[in-house]
Amino acid sequence: MEYPCIAFSQRPNDATAPKFCIFQAPAGEIQSWTTIPTLSPEDSGGVQRAKNDFKVKSIFKFLQEDARNTIPTAIVITLAAGAYQLDIPAGSTGAGKIILDPANKASAFVVDGQHRLYGLNLFNAATAVPIVAILDATNEEKAFQFIVINNKVSKVATDHIRALSINFTDPGGNQDLENRLRSARLSLSRNVGYVGLADETADSPFMGMVALPGKPAAEIRVVVPAAIESGIAYIQSKKFRQLADDESSYEFFMAIWSTIKSSWPNAFSKDSKLLSKVGLATMTRYVTDAIDFLATYSDQQVNISNADDVSKAVERILSLQSADFWLCEWTMAISDTKGVRDEIESALKSIQQNMRDKESWSSEVRLVKSKGGGI
Repeated sequence: MEYPCIAFSQRPNDATAPKFCIFQAPAGEIQSWTTIPTLSPEDSGGVQRAKNDFKVKSIFKFLQEDARNTIPTAIVITLAAGAYQLDIPAGSTGAGKIILDPANKASAFVVDGQHRLYGLNLFNAATAVPIVAILDATNEEKAFQFIVINNKVSKVATDHIRALSINFTDPGGNQDLENRLRSARLSLSRNVGYVGLADETADSPFMGMVALPGKPAAEIRVVVPAAIESGIAYIQSKKFRQLADDESSYEFFMAIWSTIKSSWPNAFSKDSKLLSKVGLATMTRYVTDAIDFLATYSDQQVNISNADDVSKAVERILSLQSADFWLCEWTMAISDTKGVRDEIESALKSIQQNMRDKESWSSEVRLVKSKGGGI
């Protein structure tokens, strides 16, 4: 299929900047040579949110209600290298034609305007649709354009951005997606990459448990990505000399939670408050501070850069805690607020004192609704 077009570069002096091509095509034809990949368990290479039938019907009705109603806004697509041909005559200022083949539709992505395209096609497949094509687009470029364009109008959920950042950063690239999002003032935590590792690495205590869009459904996918990021960030804020880089802080975090999981397997369930955002973040803070104390003031030698030492320290800390605390009924609703965090920290200190004094772990713990020795 051939269409008259104008090809140009918005930044002609920068060879790394993407080149554009502007043209128009019938809605039905566009759908024949493009794909609209949705981020899903079946397609981790998707970028779009799920199709919203209400939006499509709204666009259809808008066009149907008045003959003067039009949609001048262009849809944005990305064309991978080799997915198209440009025929621009020598000496032309960019005017020529673009040639597209439905056989290459897997390399032609709609990154903005999917609902406009669906709605226009539903109204009339012959309706002309303005198009801006980004030529020779990488995976990173697809995700970057989707996030930036959509955050200017209808914000993309933070966890959707996290999933894209994890899936679409090009390894070894000069500028990864996170750096580009930071320049666009859409930055995520510097620890966003570790969220993907925590969910996918075989020896991670959170494998298959992180609640990211596009991940396969699982019985327990309740760990909020921000909880992992904030837990690592707290460890980084301690500025331990032995944990000089982000990778070391992540490994320290993993050592803590691997030991917690092996010690309290029952607390790694979908109903456990331990895996909530406030639970995971507060427990990380509590255990990290306790390890810091042991390493600094205790007569027990703790090398916090050594996984075995960290694991033994965590076991010692957990010996004065109870997994039942995270499984019993509380006197207040769980939420990630300062009030709840303060109550959890107070409860953990009380439990430590109770168990050290050989009393019931729940004695005088205000947060526990049913006072007993266990559940």
